[in-house]
Amino acid sequence: MSAKITQRRRQLDSKRSSSINNEISNGNSNVAAVVAAARRRNQHRNFPTNNRSRFDYLYKSLMKKKFPFTIPSYVITIIITGLIAFTLYRAFLTVMDYRSQYEYTNIPIKLPKLVNVNDTTPEINPKHFWGTYRSNLYFGVKHRSARSLSGGLMWFDYSKLQQSNNRFLRHWCDQNDQLKYGWTYHDGETFGIEQIIDDNLHLNIQWLKQVSGQHGGDWTARITVTPQSLNRSIPISLFFYFHHDLPWMDEINTISKQSPDTLTVRGQTNELDSFTIKIKQNTPSNQVVIRTLTDVFQLENIHETLLTKFAATSREHPHFFLADQPFKDFEHNTFFVQLTLTQPIASETFSFDVIYQSDSSNHVREQDLTGYYFNDEIARLQKQFDEHFENIFQLKSKQNMDSKKIHFARSTLSNLIGGISYFTGKSLVAKANQKVPDEYWTTSLYTAVPSRSFFPRGFLWDEGFHNLVIARWNRNLTVDILSHWFDMLNDNGWIPREIILGNEARARVPAEFIVQYTNNANPPTFFLTIDYLLKTTPNNQLFNLPFVQRLEKWYQWYNRTQYGPLPLSYRWRGRNSSSIHELNPKTLTSGLDDYPRASHPTDSERHLDLRCWMTLASSVIGKLYARINNEQTNHYLNYAQLLSNNEQLDQLHWSEQYGMYADYGLHTDHVQLHRVPVGKPTPQQPQQPTHMIRQVTKQSDLSLKYVKHFGYVSLFPLMTRILNPQSPKLENILNDLQNPNLLWTQYGLRSLAQSSPLYGLRNTEHDPPYWRGAIWINMNYMVLSSLQHYAKTSGPYSDKARQIYGQLRTNLITNMFRIYEKTGHVWEQYDDKTGNGQGSHPFTGWSSLIVLIMSELYDE
Repeated sequence: MSAKITQRRRQLDSKRSSSINNEISNGNSNVAAVVAAARRRNQHRNFPTNNRSRFDYLYKSLMKKKFPFTIPSYVITIIITGLIAFTLYRAFLTVMDYRSQYEYTNIPIKLPKLVNVNDTTPEINPKHFWGTYRSNLYFGVKHRSARSLSGGLMWFDYSKLQQSNNRFLRHWCDQNDQLKYGWTYHDGETFGIEQIIDDNLHLNIQWLKQVSGQHGGDWTARITVTPQSLNRSIPISLFFYFHHDLPWMDEINTISKQSPDTLTVRGQTNELDSFTIKIKQNTPSNQVVIRTLTDVFQLENIHETLLTKFAATSREHPHFFLADQPFKDFEHNTFFVQLTLTQPIASETFSFDVIYQSDSSNHVREQDLTGYYFNDEIARLQKQFDEHFENIFQLKSKQNMDSKKIHFARSTLSNLIGGISYFTGKSLVAKANQKVPDEYWTTSLYTAVPSRSFFPRGFLWDEGFHNLVIARWNRNLTVDILSHWFDMLNDNGWIPREIILGNEARARVPAEFIVQYTNNANPPTFFLTIDYLLKTTPNNQLFNLPFVQRLEKWYQWYNRTQYGPLPLSYRWRGRNSSSIHELNPKTLTSGLDDYPRASHPTDSERHLDLRCWMTLASSVIGKLYARINNEQTNHYLNYAQLLSNNEQLDQLHWSEQYGMYADYGLHTDHVQLHRVPVGKPTPQQPQQPTHMIRQVTKQSDLSLKYVKHFGYVSLFPLMTRILNPQSPKLENILNDLQNPNLLWTQYGLRSLAQSSPLYGLRNTEHDPPYWRGAIWINMNYMVLSSLQHYAKTSGPYSDKARQIYGQLRTNLITNMFRIYEKTGHVWEQYDDKTGNGQGSHPFTGWSSLIVLIMSELYDE
């Protein structure tokens, strides 16, 4: 029955269709329109409902269209795929921007800590418990604890007292004191010898530690002063103090007939238990007056407070001694001893020992660490140091290395090691545009510092360079330092650029640099250190899963927050696009500060150096995971290979017009600082006040383009060894390196080419040029390291790389040694025209890389 009904319907449809066609053919336009609409509806009755079927349907429909030209199906597939990929990428950027607005700044990452609470205690790590960890002082000691007993040296001579009311007391390292000082020996664990040259006196400080007992053992500091004034006898006062946050003193025994040369203090703290401090004169003299003082002090302003505790003896011959006051053992937290040479004789030395003894070492201590025993131990450790130094660096076998240059290298290394410090406290952090900063959690940091006088705190990108040297000397120190730094990771994978912990450290930092912003990065130079350790000690105890997981989170933070406008591109955050006072807005996050970037910061910028850092980082973390998982490759190594692709690099950063690798962004060279009036004259200031703002002198030139400023940034594909040894662009860079109109000088490679419009120019009326021509040792080290690599690698340019390497190395060594002999310092940077030292000093942070340059120890 149903079959007959179906057949009948088909016949009726056939007749209806025939009649409609007849009507259309007879010219009935209304019927034709109705039929056309019906047919269109009929075509879409079976339009697919699921997404995949809809895509197939649309794709097939598109392919049935007739175009005046033929479009291959694979081209349409590529176009659609590209549109989808671009949409997904933009969606990813939107999500990342949205997420960053709701990230917390001060929550530690939820991963196992690398330094546990007990790891720095004297029971677990006695070798590193006590140390000269207050490197911001000319001489200071403390132990690795949140609440440490801290010791420090101060002094003044009376000629300085007459010249200045507030700058005569030496305590904190200060460039304005114009002293020559530094460690000539320091092994980072057991002993150190420091020389300090002041105008009217020379100081020699020897520090020696013996590990024993359960509370860190004993140590002695021998302080020897040699007066230098030949014209008249200038009184000299020396101070040594001990400070703790809480009262710690039990008993003080002053010098007496029973103990004519020794003063004794008994004390105890929770961590140290009971101990004894002795102040012992080694050269008794009737001209020495000794005073003591106990009181309540704050460590961050202890020297300022001390100035209020003096009393003059007489008007005719005033001597300023500490004023007597009663000892309150339940209240006082600081002990001072003052030794005053009332009539010192030139070149006649005076010496005293500061002896610390732990009660827990009493049963094993054969004799006090003083006298001839102290001398013998210092001599033994010096000899041991010299043998270890030569065994590592082998400078005696190098050409043109005499004893003076070896002394220079040894002192430079010792100053880096002697600058290792220990800080505890809370950093101040904030997100961009956050008005009230957050406090980081209480944490501790074991780190070297760039400069004891100017930068006595932890700097993220400096520390990677520091540990290229430290790891050569003592890998255990580097492992400890890296572990502390990576415990600073917050829950987002961010580490602050500068670590400023504790009131004493904060007192040395300008207010505008104290708060660290969580969107700001710094070059990830720790990957240089880790790469070296991987090549030399692949089974290092540092390379466990918790460390690699922290390193991975840090790496992912860079990829998540410093991405660029295009795939495989990167952009430093933190530039001020609204700045009107800067000639070229600084990129502090890059570490290169005022190095010229695109003149107008935008989100369209592509930064060459950051891309190269991420290439290195991807390779290193890939090798770490390959080692842990025993695999040949992984997605990190694959990504590193993608970033290393020279064709991809050239598409983003090679300027054919300028023949160089470069940044890309909204840029013009036609900018200048112009002085304009500001405000109105007043009776108090009748002269019209002015300031300098930036002006664009040729607006039509402002466009998206490659940034034509040849300098250190242009060398990053060379420095990170991304360039193929066969690449003609390698030859191009090598030729440019030798060009004296660009970077080449007889003192080293300058940071910015002389041909740059911003070479040697101030960035604001108050900021002198910093990375705009000066010679920096860390960048020269990276260039030398890569030149040696290309010299050893088979290729058409290996001979040229070898020749440039030899000349550049000679220039750097010759000039740095010349300036050290002249000034007694290693400097932050060197003038490209004269070779003279510039910036902060002593700067034995990354400038200590000269030791590796002299010994030709790179990372291979």
